[in-house]
Amino acid sequence: MFWKFDLNTTSHVDKLLDKEDVTLHELMDEDDILQECKAQNRKLLDFLCQQHCMEELVNLITHEPPVEMDEKVRFK
Repeated sequence: MFWKFDLNTTSHVDKLLDKEDVTLHELMDEDDILQECKAQNRKLLDFLCQQHCMEELVNLITHEPPVEMDEKVRFK
């Protein structure tokens, strides 16, 4: 019986974006963030295009992370 199952699933990224105080780092910790970007998740793209997110992304790209950070987090 096909109609018994709820196939309309919401991604964890969408659930995070529904929170009011979500941060870029919380989103970056999600494993499926790249897949959501490739799927053109409108909520995610709108969030990432906000000025404070763009500035933080540019900062993360252009500055070397501290050496004392855990290597897994440092190069994520």
